[in-house]
Amino acid sequence: MGGVALYACWNARAVGLVMTAEASIATAAATGFQGVDLLVRDVIDAGRDPGELKRRMDDLGLRGGGWTLPMNWKNDEASFESDLARLPRCAEVAAQLGLFRTGTWVRFESEPVAPETLGSREARDRVVAETTAWQVERLGRIARILGEHGGRLGLEVIGSRSERTGEGVPLVSTYRDLLRRYADLGRAYSNVGVLADAYHLYAAGEEAEAALAWGVEAVGWVHLADPANPDRTTMRDVERLLPGESGGELCRKLLTRLAEGGYDGPVTAEPLAQSRSFRSDDAQERARLTREALRRVWPASGASS
Repeated sequence: MGGVALYACWNARAVGLVMTAEASIATAAATGFQGVDLLVRDVIDAGRDPGELKRRMDDLGLRGGGWTLPMNWKNDEASFESDLARLPRCAEVAAQLGLFRTGTWVRFESEPVAPETLGSREARDRVVAETTAWQVERLGRIARILGEHGGRLGLEVIGSRSERTGEGVPLVSTYRDLLRRYADLGRAYSNVGVLADAYHLYAAGEEAEAALAWGVEAVGWVHLADPANPDRTTMRDVERLLPGESGGELCRKLLTRLAEGGYDGPVTAEPLAQSRSFRSDDAQERARLTREALRRVWPASGASS
C-alpha cells in the first residue's frame, strides 16, 4: 500500500518488559515491526557497540525509532546538570543507532505552595511564569545538545487529572496550553516539536488536532494507548489498553490525520506494564499482541503496516 512512511516501532519498556538492546532488536524483527525504540543509556552502560547494533538492525530491515530522554530535568538543578553532562554522549550514540527522536512531558503542577498562594490569582500567575521560565531554559539547553547530533525533542503533556496533588499551582495539562505556552521555545529551536500521545489527548478531553497546532511537520514521535478507564475524572496514567482495544477511535483518527499530513516518523504503542491487555509476561506474546493492535488502528492512507 502506498502512502507516507510512518512506521510501527517495538518498545519493550512501553509494554512493561526489561530487555537488552540485542533482544529488543531480535523481537522487533521476529514479530513484524518496522522499527525499534531503544534505551540509549542502557546501551552505553552495558558497553555495547552501537555500530554493531546498527548493523544488526540494518540486516533485519529495522529502522531506528525513538529513544527515552535520559534526563531528570524537572526537579533539582544538581540532577539536571549531572544528566545534562552525559547527554552529548547519549545523543551521539543515539545518532549512531539511527535514533533521532526523543521526547519528554512538561510539568502539570508546580512544587507545593502555601494555601495563600493557591488562593491568590496574582501569586498563582507568578508561580506559573517562574516555573515555565526555568523549564523553557532547561529544555532549550537539552534541545541545543540534541540538535548538534541531528536529534529532535518532542514535548507532551500528562492529561490525567488524578496525577495532580492539588498542593501545587496547575501548569500545563492540555496540548492546547502546551503549544501556546511553549511556542517561543519552538520558534527558538527548530528541533523542538511535539510528542503526540493519544492516551493523554483523551485524558485531557482533546481531539487529535489539538496536538497538531504547530503543524504535522512538528510532530517527532507518536505514542498510542487506549484508556482502560474511560472516566476522565478518575482515570490513572497506568490504566491503559493496547491501541484500539477500548473501541474508541482516537488512535486511528490521530494516525489518519498524521498520515494525511505527511508524518514520516515512528509510532509506538505504550500500554505500560500494568495493562490488562496482556495475560503473559512472555516477550514474544506481548510483542505479537502489540503488533496486531497497531495494525488494527493503522490508517488506510498510511504506509503498509
